[in-house]
Amino acid sequence: MDKFLLAENPMRPDDSGPFIIHMLDPIAIIKCTPGHDHVGNIFKQYQFTNADKQLEGWTLSIYHLFTADMLEKPEDRALKLLDRAWRWYRAYMETEDGGIKDEEKGKLN
Repeated sequence: MDKFLLAENPMRPDDSGPFIIHMLDPIAIIKCTPGHDHVGNIFKQYQFTNADKQLEGWTLSIYHLFTADMLEKPEDRALKLLDRAWRWYRAYMETEDGGIKDEEKGKLN
């Protein structure tokens, strides 16, 4: 099983942005929002340069967090988790951008 899963709910168009689900301890649901909007108290903002060389701002927010580790503060674990989730999500977006560019090149031929 992957550590991270990407989830969207097309039945809720009012709920913008995908969610990243972390399946291992700490179990978490992380909301990904373009721009600077966030939910909850634990969030971090990141930047990503897309395939068109435009800088995009993203905010990852802890929507739900559960951990069995009682030795470390949940907030400390959550901030480390957000950084790992961002690296995973950025790699996903880079892969998707690469596929879009390849598709555009195919249409030009």
